[in-house]
Amino acid sequence: MRYTPPKILLIVLAIVLNWTVPAGAADALYPLISYKCDTDADILTITNSLLKDDMGANFKYSTEDGTYSPWDMVEIARSTDSTRIIKSSKITNSCKLSSGVYTAILEPQIFSKDLDGQCGATISGAVTVIFDGSELLERTAFEDHCQGNLPIITRITVFGKTGEYKIKRIAKYKFY
Repeated sequence: MRYTPPKILLIVLAIVLNWTVPAGAADALYPLISYKCDTDADILTITNSLLKDDMGANFKYSTEDGTYSPWDMVEIARSTDSTRIIKSSKITNSCKLSSGVYTAILEPQIFSKDLDGQCGATISGAVTVIFDGSELLERTAFEDHCQGNLPIITRITVFGKTGEYKIKRIAKYKFY
């Protein structure tokens, strides 16, 4: 005769599994930084988003399209006992709007250079916006910490007519 577990045992097991595996934990996440200089609309837009699973794995980041991955801005060294970020780079783009030329410097926001350590598998981006040789927006990370619940920046818009910028933030739980 075959053993059949009681229904209550199956229910308890299902609840425990739901508690221990966060929703979306199996999703592979790929950060995407987009840069768009729209001279017709007289705005510069920099966005921060995530691509998931196959969409992210197959996405073709392109300077021509203004799409970047922070992972492409780091150099990684692998050894038998560790995997570390040893170097990072920046991408500089210029945008001529009605009030002048804006320079956006995009770079990775590295939470840990030890990719095997806490937060090591997580990366985000940061941006600096320069206008007429002065920082309009000092280096601003889209995400300040790899843990916690601080809001995440999803968009920075610079308006050519006024020279002002606007930052859009959302709750971290809505981003991930």
